[in-house]
Amino acid sequence: MTANGTAGAPQVGAVIRRLRTQRGISVRALAASAGLSPSFLGAVERGDSDIALGRLALIAQALDHDVASLLGYSLRQATPRFVAPARAGERGAGVKFSAFRIPGSQLELLVASFAPRSGFDDSITHAGIDVAYVAQGELVLVVDGNEYVVGEGQCCVWPSSHPHSMRNESDAPTIVVGFATEIVH
Repeated sequence: MTANGTAGAPQVGAVIRRLRTQRGISVRALAASAGLSPSFLGAVERGDSDIALGRLALIAQALDHDVASLLGYSLRQATPRFVAPARAGERGAGVKFSAFRIPGSQLELLVASFAPRSGFDDSITHAGIDVAYVAQGELVLVVDGNEYVVGEGQCCVWPSSHPHSMRNESDAPTIVVGFATEIVH
């Protein structure tokens, strides 16, 4: 058991207080926005009172947040968790690729490094959307046969149901970080 509740349970009040103060919102203003009393909200923040899910949803909405994040991601995972790659290998000569499945979601974090003049062996398709951010170098993204140059610091999104592939046409390495909303095989 922790000082403020059940062992492993998220400290919802502390999360609410942190988000409220980061946004420069007073207890009174947040309570009014959520339709709650300031004394009740203060008690929740101090850990002196529990809060029902419906009221928590009102606070989340007032903070423009989601209830799951106020609960610390999930009731089973209120602390950081290290995730090993679900898949790792090469997608083509000179293309190292790792996929990290995000627990409790339909997301995968994707990281790819492209040696100079390298690219995917083939096009892929799957359900959902893909998001790619070029952290270093330059990338040629091919979606439905159309080519798009994505420079360092740029981010792009496309429907993954369309055939897509990537390549590095430069003489420098490229590193891409992204997300896929469905598991990519």
